[in-house]
Amino acid sequence: RGLPQRGAKPRATMPELPEVEAQRSTIEAATLGRRIATLIAVEQGGGPREGQFDDKVIAEEVTPDVLAITLQDRWVLGVRRRGKQLWLELGESKGGACCACLLIHMGMTGAVIVQGVAAPVYKSFAVDETAWPPRFTKLELLMADAAGVSAPCVRLAFTDPRRFGRVLLRGADPFSRPPLSALAADPVTDPPSAEAFASVLRRGGA
Repeated sequence: RGLPQRGAKPRATMPELPEVEAQRSTIEAATLGRRIATLIAVEQGGGPREGQFDDKVIAEEVTPDVLAITLQDRWVLGVRRRGKQLWLELGESKGGACCACLLIHMGMTGAVIVQGVAAPVYKSFAVDETAWPPRFTKLELLMADAAGVSAPCVRLAFTDPRRFGRVLLRGADPFSRPPLSALAADPVTDPPSAEAFASVLRRGGA
């Protein structure tokens, strides 16, 4: 009991680096160059906390009002990743300077679901893709199109049944404080130079 059947392909049950990068790419395709027209920051989808603001997932004493002030009508300028941390760079105008960042960490069971796009394969619970919003939605963003028109819109939802994920707010420089300030360089997004890599090899062989 509990063991995979012979011949069955192992399935990831939590997001590792490839899954987080896939999430970054999905979020970028759905949001880059779009404006956050509306956000809904209470649980949706029929979970046990339906209608409640989840102050464990949306952490660091961020209130619904602060979340709305920070995100409402902001344009998505970029979607970045370092390690398992994702963040959206937000600006007051399309093509303007970054003024705030929305950080997302998936935890064990968190995921960003884009309406009409297949859910991530690592999900350990089934997502009913015929219903919206998904169960255990903690934060839903409704994105205006590239011209700023609100309808029709792209909808995405952060879901997390086990509540180990985190949604955080940061200023224009998200590396000024943890969690990003505590991370080492990412081997994919920030690979070492040839000189630095050669130096490490020389030290290792000494």
